[in-house]
Amino acid sequence: MDSVHGIRYTTPLMTKENLKGMPLRELEPKLMALGHPAFRARQLFRWVYQRGQNEFENMTDLSKVFRKELSEKFCLASLSVDRAEHSADGTIKYLVMLEDGQKVETVFIPAEDRNTVCISTQVGCKMGCKFCATGYQKFTRNLESWEIVEQCFLPFPRPVTNVVMMGMGEPLDNYDELIKALEILQDPLGVKIGKRHITVSTVGLSPKIEDLAKKGLANIAISLHGTTQEQRSAIMPVSRKHPLEELIVLCQRLKFKGRRRITFEYVLIKGVNDSNEDALRLAALVKNIRCKINLLAYNENPFCSYERPSEKRVLSFQSILLEKNLTATYRKSRGADISAACGQLRTASLNRVSQNAARSLAFSPEP
Repeated sequence: MDSVHGIRYTTPLMTKENLKGMPLRELEPKLMALGHPAFRARQLFRWVYQRGQNEFENMTDLSKVFRKELSEKFCLASLSVDRAEHSADGTIKYLVMLEDGQKVETVFIPAEDRNTVCISTQVGCKMGCKFCATGYQKFTRNLESWEIVEQCFLPFPRPVTNVVMMGMGEPLDNYDELIKALEILQDPLGVKIGKRHITVSTVGLSPKIEDLAKKGLANIAISLHGTTQEQRSAIMPVSRKHPLEELIVLCQRLKFKGRRRITFEYVLIKGVNDSNEDALRLAALVKNIRCKINLLAYNENPFCSYERPSEKRVLSFQSILLEKNLTATYRKSRGADISAACGQLRTASLNRVSQNAARSLAFSPEP
């Protein structure tokens, strides 16, 4: 494992209005109100999101007068890397420092045919899933759209081809900023990552799932992780407000164009939801839904007491789903030798801060 500290490539704390995070539908009227034609907004948008430029002065096809006005009135904010952990399998986990000093996690996952970045949408999380390290962190705030998009511009070793909103936080709990971020990521003048290559994961906020499906801005992955209401609500408190039956009924009525379908994420936890009976119940739950199932073995971490099932158990669970003619893949964990599970790196960072503060208090001289 290799760690990198203090990588800094950002602007100072913002004192001017930030133009990042605005989709073109917002940026165009913003500049037109200052007397500039709409095409100037498109030029600026391309400089920021296709060329990764953070300095107005370097945008050489803009007039000097326009660049001076932009510099006087606006800024282009960006993020910094507080820490990076490199796995032997190529996975890199970044602890990202925000402008206000808060931290979130971003993970780069390379593969032969794609390079995926796993993005956070909130600092902490309100959902409180019992098996997730982020669920034990206090919710602090939503990320702004620019902070979501900017995670695609970290110092990755290869270009990003796929984006999954599966990092810290519940994306649909930050819906408006999520939508703006998705628009920027897909814009032909922006990051240019097509909607087929973007997946938004949710614990099951039913009303927002339907809204997102209608907009068609991304693939939808639902974290299921349980096959009965009692079982699911015990590990995912959100199921008490949005019951499993409600979620399944919603999924049954969703309509998708072409070959698109819902993905159900199912983390197998030893002795909790990994039995053959669970597999049979899962097959029955999704039999009338156009879907695929991604199975994951629980990634153990020091903040939760749950255990990972054996490889044999996972494969047995998968075989039952396959026998029921379901598409069921077993996604092997990446970054097992680093803090790659959601929330682990930030939790460890928070613990270090608390321990350092306690030591400082313990050794402070009497006044």
